Amino acid sequence: MSDESSQAGGSRRSWITLCVVMAGAFMAILDVAIVNVAMPSVQEDLHASFGAVELVVTAYTLLYASCLVTGGRLGDLLGRRRMFLIGLSVFTAASALCGAAPDVHVLIGARALQGLGAAMLYPQVLAIIQIAFPGKERGRALGVFGGVVGIGAIAGQIIGGLLLAWNPLDLGWRPTFLVNLPIGVVTIIATWFVLPADEPMEDSTHLDWGGSALSAVTLAMFTVPLLMGRTEGWPVWMFVSLAAVVPAGFWLMRHERRVAERGRTPLIRAELFRNRGFARGVPIAAMFAFSYVGFMILLAIYLQTGLHFTPLHAALVYTPDAIGFLTSSLLAARLTPLLGRHVLTLGYTVAAIGLLATAATAAAADTGLSGWELAPPLLLAGLGQGLGMTPLIGTIISTLSPAQAGAGAGVVTTTLQVGNATGVAVQSLVYFSVLGGGSSPHDYASAFAKVLPLAAAATLAAAFLVTRLPRQEGARSGNALLGPVQSHTAGVAYSLFLMTGGRVGDRQFQDDLEKVTQERRHQDQEAPDGLGSYWVHNFRVAHQDAPWITYLAREALAYGDRKVPHESDRAGVLDARIAEIRERQRRGSLPGRLDADLLGLLSFALANYPRLLPQITRMTTGLSPRDPRFEERWEEFLRQLGDLLEPASAPHIGDRL
Repeated sequence: MSDESSQAGGSRRSWITLCVVMAGAFMAILDVAIVNVAMPSVQEDLHASFGAVELVVTAYTLLYASCLVTGGRLGDLLGRRRMFLIGLSVFTAASALCGAAPDVHVLIGARALQGLGAAMLYPQVLAIIQIAFPGKERGRALGVFGGVVGIGAIAGQIIGGLLLAWNPLDLGWRPTFLVNLPIGVVTIIATWFVLPADEPMEDSTHLDWGGSALSAVTLAMFTVPLLMGRTEGWPVWMFVSLAAVVPAGFWLMRHERRVAERGRTPLIRAELFRNRGFARGVPIAAMFAFSYVGFMILLAIYLQTGLHFTPLHAALVYTPDAIGFLTSSLLAARLTPLLGRHVLTLGYTVAAIGLLATAATAAAADTGLSGWELAPPLLLAGLGQGLGMTPLIGTIISTLSPAQAGAGAGVVTTTLQVGNATGVAVQSLVYFSVLGGGSSPHDYASAFAKVLPLAAAATLAAAFLVTRLPRQEGARSGNALLGPVQSHTAGVAYSLFLMTGGRVGDRQFQDDLEKVTQERRHQDQEAPDGLGSYWVHNFRVAHQDAPWITYLAREALAYGDRKVPHESDRAGVLDARIAEIRERQRRGSLPGRLDADLLGLLSFALANYPRLLPQITRMTTGLSPRDPRFEERWEEFLRQLGDLLEPASAPHIGDRL
C-alpha cells in the first residue's frame, strides 16, 4: 500500500508540475496572438509609423529565433527548472515594461526582451514534461500541452479583443501586455515550491554565444530597413544595411565552421545541409512561415485600420482561421501515416485556395464587409495551415541521422522564425506600396485583395518544394521517435517539442529501453529448460513487450537497416540474451549444435511474429493472435518444433511452466 500511495503522490505532483509549466507556455503563446490584435491601437496611441509597430512584432521573433537553441542548451547545462524560472522572470518583467512603455522605441526593446525570455523558458517546458511523466502518462501530458497551446492561439485573439473593448482604467492597449503580470508572478512562486531542484543534464554542453549574436544582427540588418524604409524615406544607411547582409551571412557561417572545428557545438551545423532532403526541406519551412505570419499582419491592418473594425470584432473574424488550424493540427498526426510527406502538399494547397478565396471575398465585399463573409475562406485557410505545420519538422528531419535530429530541428525552427520576420517585412512593404497614398476603406480593401495572393504564392511554392523532397525508404516518412506519441493533441505537442530543438524523445526512449532491458533479463532467467518450453515461455511473456515491438516496427519503416537511435545502448540487451542461450547450451538444456546468435533471432521471431502482424495470423489461421484457441495451437506447435530440433539424447531437466 505504501508503494501505491507513493506512486499516487508522485503522479499528483507530476500533474501539478504540468500545470505550472503550462502556465508559462500559455503566457508566451497568448502574447504572440494578442499583439496581432493590438497593433493598430499601439500605432495610434504612440503616434508611431506602421514600420515601427511591425518591429514590435518582429523584435520578439528575432530574439526568439536567435536564442532558442541556446536556451535549450542552457537548460542542459544549468538545469531545466533553473532556466524555466529565469526565462519566466525575464518574460514577466519585460511584459511589465511593455505595458509601461512611454514610446514605441521602449516597446520594441521590451518586446525583444520578451523574446529572449521566451527563448529561455519555452525549450524547458516539454523537457520538464519528459522528465516528470513516465510511460503512458507522458503521452497524456503531451496531449494536454498540445491542446492548451492550440487553445492559447485562439484565446489570445479573443482575450486581446475583450481587453481592448473593456479598456480597464482607460489604459488602451497596455492591458494586453500587463495581463501577463499576475499569471507570471503566480507561476514564478509556484515554480519555487512545486518544481523539484534539478541537476545539470550535460556537463559538456557548449554555448555558441557568437552564433546567436551574429544571427540576431544579420536578421536585424535585413528586416529593419524593409520595415522602416518606406516611412523613413529610405536613408542611405538602410541600403548599406541591406547590402551588408550577405557579408554578415558569410561571417556567420565562417564563425560556425570555426566553432565546429574546435570540437564545440555551433548554432547552425553546416554539415546538415549536405543532406539533400534536409537542404530541400528548410526552404519549405521558410515559405510557410513567410506566408502565414505576413497574412495575419495584413489581415489586422485591413480590418482595423482600413475598415475600422473594433479589436474585438477583428478578433472574432480571426477565429475561424485559428479553429481550422487547431482542428487540422490534431488530424495531421493521423493523416501522415496514410499520405506521408504529401500531407504537407495537401495542407499548403488547401491553404493557398483559402487565401485566394479570402482575397476574392474581400474584393467582392469592398467597403461593405461585415466580417462573417470571411469565415468560410479563413476556416479553409486555417485547415490547410494546420496540416502544413504539425508534420513539418518531423518530415524535414526524417532524412537526418538520429544524432543530428535535435540540431536539425533547431535549424528548422530558426528558419521558421526568419520566415516570420521576413513575411511581416516583405508583405507589409508590398502592401503599403500598393496602397500608396490611399486612406479610404476601399483603398485598404483593394490593396489587401491584391497583395494577399503573394502569401498564397508562397504556400504554393512550399507545396511544390515538398514534391522535390527525396523519397524515403519504407512506407512513410517522418521521424520514428515520434511514434510513441499516439493521441491527436500529443502529435501537436511533439511538433512543438521538435521546434524547440529538443532532444526528440531521448528521455522517453531511455526510459522504455531501461524497462525492456530489466524485463528481458527477468524473462530469460525464469525461462524453463528444453527448447520447445523455452519458446513457449517467450511467447507467453512477449505480450508485455507489445509497445516496444510496435516501436521497433515503426522504426524499421523509418530507418530501414541504417543506424538507429541508441544502437550501442541496445546491444547490451541482445548480448545478455545470447549469453543466456550459450549458458543453457553449455548446461545441455538447449541444443548446443545450433548457432546461439541465430537461435536468439529465431526465438524472438517465434515469440513476436503472430502479434506483430496480426492480420497475417488471422488470414492464415482464421483466428486472432489474442484468441486463446490460437495461443493454444501456437504453443503446441512450438513444443513440437523444439522436440524435432533437439537431439534424442538431449537431457530434459523438465518443464517449469
